[in-house]
Amino acid sequence: MKNERATGRRVRGRKSAADRERLVGAFEASGLSRRAFAQQHGLNLTTFHGWLHRRAVGKSTGFAEVQVAPWSQAAIDLLLPNGTRIGIRHQGKREDLVALIRGVAGC
Repeated sequence: MKNERATGRRVRGRKSAADRERLVGAFEASGLSRRAFAQQHGLNLTTFHGWLHRRAVGKSTGFAEVQVAPWSQAAIDLLLPNGTRIGIRHQGKREDLVALIRGVAGC
């Protein structure tokens, strides 16, 4: 009874990194929902969500160095009513800019 708490609940052992990776790979190939897979393999759903999240975050590309050239043109940031944001560098006639804004906004 070394795997029982004072409350009588069974405490499952921790999974090794290799076991977690194997289970996540099996989940991805299974076609099951997260809940169904966790139940089928006796996993805590919240713990399983954490494994999937950490794996997804680990696959992110991270930061990349970006060089930004200085602009000599006017910069305008439009926020449309539907939530779309458009950044424009403009060095031309006012009428051209007005026509562009009206065209994008559907006016």
